[in-house]
Amino acid sequence: MEAVPAPGCTFSHWSGVVTGTANPIYIYSDANKTITANFTPPASAMSKLYFPHVASQTGISPDMWETEICLINTGNQAISGTLKPYKNNGRVASTGKNITLAPHGRWSRIVGGGEFTNPSEIGYMFFESTSDSVAGYTKFYIAGQYRVAIPAVQEVNTSNIYIPHIASSAEWWTGVSLVNTTPIAKTLTMTFNNGQNRFITLNAREHRAFDIASLFDHQTQPDLQSAVITNADGVIGLELFGSVGGNNQLEGILLTGSTASTLYYPHVADDGWWTGIAAYNPSDLGCTITITPYSSQGGALTTSTLFIAGRGKYIGAVAALDLPAQTAWFRIDATRPVTGFELLGDGNDSRLAAYAGGGETGAKAGVFPKIEKSGWTDMVFVNTEAVSASVTLTAFDDNGTPIATQALTVGGHAKMVDSPEKIFSQDISRATYIVYAANRDVVGFQLNGSADGTMLDGLPGLAVTQVLK
Repeated sequence: MEAVPAPGCTFSHWSGVVTGTANPIYIYSDANKTITANFTPPASAMSKLYFPHVASQTGISPDMWETEICLINTGNQAISGTLKPYKNNGRVASTGKNITLAPHGRWSRIVGGGEFTNPSEIGYMFFESTSDSVAGYTKFYIAGQYRVAIPAVQEVNTSNIYIPHIASSAEWWTGVSLVNTTPIAKTLTMTFNNGQNRFITLNAREHRAFDIASLFDHQTQPDLQSAVITNADGVIGLELFGSVGGNNQLEGILLTGSTASTLYYPHVADDGWWTGIAAYNPSDLGCTITITPYSSQGGALTTSTLFIAGRGKYIGAVAALDLPAQTAWFRIDATRPVTGFELLGDGNDSRLAAYAGGGETGAKAGVFPKIEKSGWTDMVFVNTEAVSASVTLTAFDDNGTPIATQALTVGGHAKMVDSPEKIFSQDISRATYIVYAANRDVVGFQLNGSADGTMLDGLPGLAVTQVLK
């Protein structure tokens, strides 16, 4: 039970909440310090999970963008909230959808599938509830061409935002989507790696999506590699980068201000696939990165170092790093905080997936939010610690019912990769997602591919606020 201020002390109109009862009781006080209680939460007690970009063109465009939204209750108590759709101008697009998630329940819908009126007018959404135990993702796709998955935003940016990768050329385009979550207009400054600036004004709660080239009279900008957005507190966003022409490649990452001195790149692909990495130094000063590769069994291999100039980045195929042949994953340690991600692609340059997990040590719990039913799913675990990790996997259905559990041991610095169906000894055909809990820090991510071989996406293990018991 959370403590509530006692009568006679100094407190604001919103004073606290009593939990542990059948329903939370919210405590209020007036200017005379008269305490009242009811079941209506104040705005300050509400939690929002943002989906910062929605594109639903079903029935409108021949190349129809569509969006899948997913919510997962990662806690042990039911959660009720409202999924609220907004237009690009920050006004309500349609009536919000009231949703109740059972403990460990999952809810997913196609935006243009009939759940929402006027889906083509929706620019972004957020799920509002009194709980922070909700995780989720957004998937954008054009059926039969490509697909990208982005984690939902649990924390609004409070400082600068980094764009670690820009590809604006005859072969690639880069798009940026930004949402001003605040009630006031904001003018953002986007400073590129070559010193050029562009100013972007976002009205209160406005959403704007644009191609980088559109900031330069729609001319491609091959010299641009990265950017920093300043005055970005209260702003959230993502970037997409896609190929131009015959190769249907698309991926994207959340845009945040997060950096770390240690980054993990948990999968080096083989069997005809390639792996690319980006490591971006947002500081004005240069830094040195040390690359420590590991074998799948956890054996440390020969390290190497690279220098990254201030506001510079390393980008390239892992093969160009000349790492030992046994490399299954690697860690980067930097002398200044950096940010980055990795890309996985097939040998035909027709499918692309990204991992941008961030964080310095991994986590002891996470969610793989979707087991693909019309295709395949692979899961990857890396134990970031030097001693063995005990990992428990629990497969759930959408109702939050546990379908099966599986215990694993992952050796120190070892990697495990396989499909859920092979990892579990029990039948999990009715399961829709998987939760993992470990006694050590692990990095987890999943790959989902479509049955027709055209679409691929990657997601990191989503954050869990309450470890399964």
